[in-house]
Amino acid sequence: MNFQLDVVSVAGSVFSGEAKEVTLPGISGEITVLARHMPIVTPLTTGEVIVKTPEKNISFSIGKGVFSFDAGVGRLLIEDVSSADDISEERALQAKKKAEELLAKGVSGEEKIAALYQLRKSLVDLKIVRRKKKIL
Repeated sequence: MNFQLDVVSVAGSVFSGEAKEVTLPGISGEITVLARHMPIVTPLTTGEVIVKTPEKNISFSIGKGVFSFDAGVGRLLIEDVSSADDISEERALQAKKKAEELLAKGVSGEEKIAALYQLRKSLVDLKIVRRKKKIL
């Protein structure tokens, strides 16, 4: 059994279609939602979203966001999203290096929060792109 899933970012729609299941990075751990899941609204953290459609699996690297599911419709609203096809290993490595350099300098406050976010996001991006390279 499938359900409708809509993935939307600040820039617009990223994915809209049927899904068999979706695995999300909840703030307390991974959450997998199937078609008959109970209604839920949950915040999300930086991590990987895996959408299993009837045809294939699709991966996204996301920043923070929120997921809701009710009456067979899932909605994922996120600030920062990259499809596995759009992730560049080189850019992710550069972002990781820059974040590590900032943290090594001992930045604090908002700069530290931004550097930690960028480090976590770049590590997720690297995981996704490297897994994709192994599959291909």
